[in-house]
Amino acid sequence: MTTHSSASEPIPSVELALITGSASWGLAFPEDVPVAGVEVLARDIAFDTPYGRTENWKLLAFDSSITSDGRPRRALCMYSHGNLRDEVDHACHRRAFWVLREARVKRVIACSTVGSVNRAIRKGDLVIAADIIEPTQTPYSLLPGRQRFDASGKQIICGTCAAILAGTAGRLWPAEGRVHGIEQGLVAGHVYGPRLTTPAEAIMFRTLGADFINHSIAPEATLSREIGACFTPCAFVTATVNDYLNRDSGTLLEAGALERLSQVTSIIALETAAALPVGEPCACHGLLIPQPPERYARF
Repeated sequence: MTTHSSASEPIPSVELALITGSASWGLAFPEDVPVAGVEVLARDIAFDTPYGRTENWKLLAFDSSITSDGRPRRALCMYSHGNLRDEVDHACHRRAFWVLREARVKRVIACSTVGSVNRAIRKGDLVIAADIIEPTQTPYSLLPGRQRFDASGKQIICGTCAAILAGTAGRLWPAEGRVHGIEQGLVAGHVYGPRLTTPAEAIMFRTLGADFINHSIAPEATLSREIGACFTPCAFVTATVNDYLNRDSGTLLEAGALERLSQVTSIIALETAAALPVGEPCACHGLLIPQPPERYARF
């Protein structure tokens, strides 16, 4: 039975988190997604954090009949990082991941759409990034001081979880599209929205080595590392480099792409969440390393 709440709630202890965004626009996630064994326990949840209030959360339950270990599991789910619906506030990432840290989340799946700047990657392809480019790093860190932790940039995307995602997508993704797994080494360039990328910015990211552009992956990946969690992005392509560079067109996104692919992407995310290993260590969890006090206590 789904419950609704607008008051601040205690943060549940869960290992999984799902972040939805442009990949599920037009859907109530997961209510509109036909995956048996997934239930919404509560919705419209709000949490108070040291950085302000974060809203629009759901608590999901996965039945033991669909999980990899045959045990029921729960997950926190947020739409676009618990954004306020009437304003743009990139600090929402820090509030959201503060909640995930308090919940002791160890595995994060994030769904989105991307624009390709690699001519070999087409509209309708599903892509799993292996690395990211974010020249400014993330301005909304959760780490308590610049020198107290070494938050490694190695393996910023979890290879184990990405392989499970790719296997799930391989079964479900439409035949006219392709699934690009982490082994292809694709790189996501990050730039904060909501303004879409200019032609000059698209050329810049392509020159730097990016294969596609995303508006949320850097804070998601970096903050996942900062809370000691695995991070796995699931994205599909809605624009190509030709779309970016065509100054005569006033639009960038392909008409109908969201309607055609958001449903299957949402199914892939839920089935992957059910298939991920829980209660098991991962190499990702050891890439946030506390530093000895002499590195930050002596000047």
